[in-house]
Amino acid sequence: MRIRLSEIPEDGRHFSFNRETGELNEALRDLIDQAPYKVEFEIRPLGNAYQLQGKLITQITETCSLCGWDLHLPLTKDINEILVDEPAADRETHHVHGNQSVNFLNEGPSMTPVQNETFDAAEYVHEVIALAEPLYPSCGDPDCEHLDEARRKREELAAEFARADENTNPFAQLKSELGSDSPKTIKPTKNKKH
Repeated sequence: MRIRLSEIPEDGRHFSFNRETGELNEALRDLIDQAPYKVEFEIRPLGNAYQLQGKLITQITETCSLCGWDLHLPLTKDINEILVDEPAADRETHHVHGNQSVNFLNEGPSMTPVQNETFDAAEYVHEVIALAEPLYPSCGDPDCEHLDEARRKREELAAEFARADENTNPFAQLKSELGSDSPKTIKPTKNKKH
């Protein structure tokens, strides 16, 4: 869903997207599958830039990092951006400044570059959701009913891997062939010429 910023009137324009309107369904499929979502924002001109403010509500399905069960985590994000038209950077252009983020402005708007005064709402919403995914999702319940089952499964897998290592460990096999009572020497065999 591309929005031509030059067509936004002075008093702004309101946009609303959800599962029923369908404009963002395909773009968000890999992150939220068929979960419901609601994205509402308003874009208004702000000098030679545009202000984007609104809200995103959806849920993401993750796997709990503690017990391994699926979670449906609610996601609510406030949107506050300044859209600035930037020309495409030449590949040979060098930028002197690296990361120009300012940590003390966390409450203020972020800056999002756009090209040709075109804002790709689908790409933007996709990135907002992707960046909001937790690194280690957890159900947050220390008394989770699945923790004991997950612990038992980990112990079973560890024992299975240990048995597999014993069967494939060449030193353990050599030790069993030689016996563990006394060290024995292995005499080299002579190569016979054919």
